[in-house]
Amino acid sequence: MDIRRITEVGVAVRDLAQATDLFKHLFNASVGEVIEVPRYGMHYRMCRVGKVDFEIMAPTADTGVIADFLRKRGEGLHHIAFAVDDIEDTMNSLREKQVRFVNDTPQHLELDFEDFAGRRFSNEIQFAFSHPASILGILFEFIQYPAGYQTP
Repeated sequence: MDIRRITEVGVAVRDLAQATDLFKHLFNASVGEVIEVPRYGMHYRMCRVGKVDFEIMAPTADTGVIADFLRKRGEGLHHIAFAVDDIEDTMNSLREKQVRFVNDTPQHLELDFEDFAGRRFSNEIQFAFSHPASILGILFEFIQYPAGYQTP
């Protein structure tokens, strides 16, 4: 298994602008663009603090993963994400250790984003979420970034 480092911390919020302002005020975060993800009924923006991106996520509809999360748990920590070199290998290694995943196969998402070296990417990322019941009630995300992407 090839976990490299924590690359982002997901935070579920009701108001994206208000949470962004808080991260800027408290931590002098550098703020990325708002990204719409209709398939999950959400939008988000990255707030970079030091070498970690905080993925601040808010619902755009009454249903969807973030709207459901907020109803059940309220605002706060949603997930912790690790950068990995090979998503399939990571999932297989963790399955051997009895970790279950939300989906049986990696998910794919086409995004425009910037790496920590300041380079823009318009590529597909692959990701998988472990089931929280498998690891201490915590939702972990494993992300395989495109070739050449620089993590913190």
